[in-house]
Amino acid sequence: MTALQHVSFACLVLCLAPISAWGQSAACDARVNLCGQVDSTLTMSSTLDLPNAVGLQGVFEANHVQVVVFHTTFLPNDGEGVEVVFSAPSCGGSYQAMVFLPNPFDVCNALEYVPVSPLLVANADTVLVTDPLYYNTDYVLLLGSNTPGCSVQVALEGRSMSIDACCASNIDYGETANVTVLGSDPQLGYDWVPSELAVMVDNQLAELSPYETTTFQVTAYVEGCAYSDAVLVAVGAPVEVPNAFSPNNDSFNDTWEIAGLSQFEYSVLEVFDRWGQPVFRSVSYPNPWNGTHRGKPAPAGTYYYVIHLNEPNANLAPITGYVAIIR
Repeated sequence: MTALQHVSFACLVLCLAPISAWGQSAACDARVNLCGQVDSTLTMSSTLDLPNAVGLQGVFEANHVQVVVFHTTFLPNDGEGVEVVFSAPSCGGSYQAMVFLPNPFDVCNALEYVPVSPLLVANADTVLVTDPLYYNTDYVLLLGSNTPGCSVQVALEGRSMSIDACCASNIDYGETANVTVLGSDPQLGYDWVPSELAVMVDNQLAELSPYETTTFQVTAYVEGCAYSDAVLVAVGAPVEVPNAFSPNNDSFNDTWEIAGLSQFEYSVLEVFDRWGQPVFRSVSYPNPWNGTHRGKPAPAGTYYYVIHLNEPNANLAPITGYVAIIR
């Protein structure tokens, strides 16, 4: 191929490329990628020089703009729009905002913008609500002002800008809760806190195994954005401690039966009388207390107990209370 042919081939490539790909639009080059759950202060400092900006005449017009691109999560919107929250504007006059569905292959080409919100004109804190948006889709938010250097804080909120860890549950001690995480890209993974109590068993399903009531936080990802949600797993009492028994040898309620305590092999149970003197002590509680002290029946009355579960995998608080001996 001759040098002239090289030049002609290069010219052909450039001539066929869309204008927005040339990087000749200051507004497009200065565009900001914004994630949900993130507050960002944006300054309107570029001219409205998007490729084919003439397509915005009568729709959106401003001397100074900021182009914002955002990507919705994978959650169906259930008929809800995205809330664009504006706060702390520093404009001498008003500012304006509008959301558009662009050509995904040419997000700066204003001629192909389809409005998905009304035009907002404001000079104070406010909220712009879009039409229901497609999930997993790029959108463009145009901010504009006739005041140079005007800035405003922007946040994107709503179902389309979040993930969903579902659902809160109640489990017995030693059980596992199943939680599904929706809205993110499963291929980008998940980060759980506390991580040692959570295991992903497939692309979206997690098994959570807390030893006590725990609020789990999961962070998941959509393109370059991180999204978080929390889910509560309530755990029932690890042991059930009766507050009375009657050791009178009638074969009914003669011993202090504590359900679940035997599963804690390192547990320590201590019982005290009302003067704080030790009456009974047991490790892992293999044999229920029959109400005796040093081989003799303990007097009827109220006794106080402390149970240290000593679970190696969890820092469980001591269980305290009272038990009455009835004779």
